[in-house]
Amino acid sequence: MRKLVLMSLVGLAAVVGLTTARADDAATVAAVNASSNALDAAFGARDIAAIRALMTPDHISVTPYYDGPQTVDDQIASLDELAYGGTIVGEPSVTFLSPDVALRTFAIDLKGSFKGEPLPAHAFVNETLVRRDGKWIEAFFQITTLKP
Repeated sequence: MRKLVLMSLVGLAAVVGLTTARADDAATVAAVNASSNALDAAFGARDIAAIRALMTPDHISVTPYYDGPQTVDDQIASLDELAYGGTIVGEPSVTFLSPDVALRTFAIDLKGSFKGEPLPAHAFVNETLVRRDGKWIEAFFQITTLKP
């Protein structure tokens, strides 16, 4: 049974066309990373217009510190309660799920708090970005706490 499941997953990956970013994708990878970094900066600056511009209208964020999945409006409403920062550990990985969908993952050492509670110290981030009108914007964001 496990072998069948594994073979099905490999087949699905081949059909979907998962491709790890290659050297010739450097400009696209740079654009994905720049958009993600700009969104982090917008949250730090509490720039609501930039946050909205860098996320899809149906964006969802799932973190161990929010009370559950958060929409764009939920996140903006709680900006005053969030002090978010961190240091990425290593280099982010960018995998293209299609020419217009990128999965960006990395480990991060978080600093800050939400509603007065400290953020988890070490975590793994999963971001899904989509290309709309030539710009990369975030559609999904998830943080998973890691053991120290």
